[in-house]
Amino acid sequence: MTETTSPTLTESEKITDFALRLRLADVPADVLVLAKEHFLDVVGIALASSKFDIGTSVLEGARTLGQGHDATAIGSGERLPAASAALVNGVLAHALDFDDTHIGAIYHASAQAMAAAVAAGQANQATGEEVLLAFVAALEIGCRLATVGAPDFHNRGFHPTALCGTFAAAAAAGRLYQSSPQALVSALGLCGSQASGILIGGNSWLKRLHPGWSAHSALAAVALGRAGFLGPNTVFEATKGGFYQTHIQRTPAADQLPTLGLGAEWFSRGIALKPYPCCHFIHAFVDAALELRGQFALEDVERIDCPLTPDLHKMVAEPREACIRPTIPYRALFSVQYVVALALARGRVDLAAFHDEPLDSPDVLQVAAKTFCVPDHDSDFPKRFPGEVVVHLKDGRMLRCRKAASLGTPDVPLSSEAVQAKFMTNATRAIPEPAARELMAQVLQLQAAPSLDRIMALCGAQAVL
Repeated sequence: MTETTSPTLTESEKITDFALRLRLADVPADVLVLAKEHFLDVVGIALASSKFDIGTSVLEGARTLGQGHDATAIGSGERLPAASAALVNGVLAHALDFDDTHIGAIYHASAQAMAAAVAAGQANQATGEEVLLAFVAALEIGCRLATVGAPDFHNRGFHPTALCGTFAAAAAAGRLYQSSPQALVSALGLCGSQASGILIGGNSWLKRLHPGWSAHSALAAVALGRAGFLGPNTVFEATKGGFYQTHIQRTPAADQLPTLGLGAEWFSRGIALKPYPCCHFIHAFVDAALELRGQFALEDVERIDCPLTPDLHKMVAEPREACIRPTIPYRALFSVQYVVALALARGRVDLAAFHDEPLDSPDVLQVAAKTFCVPDHDSDFPKRFPGEVVVHLKDGRMLRCRKAASLGTPDVPLSSEAVQAKFMTNATRAIPEPAARELMAQVLQLQAAPSLDRIMALCGAQAVL
């Protein structure tokens, strides 16, 4: 696929051209492998999430939005209208904060891309190849759109996944609904008003809604575009009321446009998988803590310092009391102090530690209380998410480990075996092991599937072998 370079096309028109014309031969082999592994990853996470309260809640809410049989809700196997299924599956894919992140863009790439591609693919009886290509297009488009706004989206209190994921999901859905170029351009323009998402934490599930709502909104925008509802074709570059201008108060310069090099340079290669179910900003600290573990006794610790990017303190280190004594899992997995203590005390950071076991174990809390986040003036954030653990012992010794990048990032990739092991651990929370193994095999050969029928049947509570 040749790069789109026509100066007469708007950014929306270039994105549309890429999304509708992409073919399997255009995608580098490593990007195809990456896409299938990331698709597998979020399906496994969605299965696990379906067994938590948030899974029950979003499914119950989606049922009230209307009846239909277009697509399948992962976990329950319930058939819903396509937009409602996209809502459920997008929420499930992000509900445990275990899904992937494009490091430079600070953007969760796969959740809404999968949710929209699966819903639209089922609704249109698309082949596995078509669904895979739609997913690839959504990954690439979302990463590019978010990269342009990083880190300004976060700094202004927006969640890039919610904002840019809506456009990405629309690209996937538009392709699978066989939208005309004009219809998809309009849909992308309409997404400019639907792309929203504020970063408020606390006890709410707001952030977890975002990929689901992005996928739901995308399907609505595509339906309107196909019906002739006109949207603006300059949603990205408009200097008055445009997407970037309104959200970060600047429009991209010519050398920063999201479509620059589209089809030739693949931003998807920058997406990192998560080995730990916590905020990606904390992962390098986990790696460092696990490497230091065993070199000292916990009772000999005087203090632990964790140099942290100054911009991230409010998100993963404050308020201190809530971070060292979290009362809910969501607060725990957004706490450097608690997660480092968990790694040192338990030697593992997994779903069980946050969701199946008590958060107030004395051995973990004692270490967390001795852990302090200090400014990291050497951080290259957002290029990478570094982490460092400095252990001060009572006898005066100091042990230090710094990780410039965490396990699962392009610098330190997870092996295929590790990706598959993560999937099996997650999926078997909801479906039997034989069904999970067949599902994994089917997804890793997605391009050969005549439809999504078998794959989605295996994603249901009554998975039949």
